[in-house]
Amino acid sequence: MSLSVEHTLRREEIYAALKRDILSCACPPGAALFEGMLADRFGVSKSPIRDALSRLAAERLVIVEPRKGYRVAPVSIADAAELFAFRALLEPVCVQSAAENASDVALAALDRFRSYGAWSDFVTYNREFHLTLLGLCPNKRMRGVAKELTAQFDRLVITGLSDAADRNHDALVAEHCAIIDAVQARDGRTAGKLIAKHIERAEKRVMKALSAAPVVP
Repeated sequence: MSLSVEHTLRREEIYAALKRDILSCACPPGAALFEGMLADRFGVSKSPIRDALSRLAAERLVIVEPRKGYRVAPVSIADAAELFAFRALLEPVCVQSAAENASDVALAALDRFRSYGAWSDFVTYNREFHLTLLGLCPNKRMRGVAKELTAQFDRLVITGLSDAADRNHDALVAEHCAIIDAVQARDGRTAGKLIAKHIERAEKRVMKALSAAPVVP
């Protein structure tokens, strides 16, 4: 492997690791990000750190503060509303198409999401359920956009479950099971309606949590 290729791969690894930390809230919203500390962590110069932070800033996950440095973007009420609005338009269409076009084998494989108990944490379980379901949509462009959108939702899921009163995992899994039932029955119309209602409930949980948290409008 040439030095230039290895250098490029290392930059991609740093970017991916930082993005993963932000989306999982390992780096919480509003946290300061210091070039020097990150360079020490990854054992590199500040150049690939700046490159990664610039890319994350373009994705609105990092804020650049002149003469101060960087910080993780707060979970914005406005951004959350936009994400949910986009998701409510796109995901039901993808799920309906998946129900009508996916193979019997692929649909049967959704049964692994009928129980949360086999997963190490709910955020991972929830993400994988939605990504797997969207992955069954035959339209490659819609599938790609929907899956990228879903990757942005981990922070919102964590926020929506931040209140102990909202950590009713059984109820959320039951909603997933109802969607699986409809998809496996190839009832695309019902599956689309169920996923739309599922998204609506998630939005209410997240907005309730955001209204009580130190976020930006």
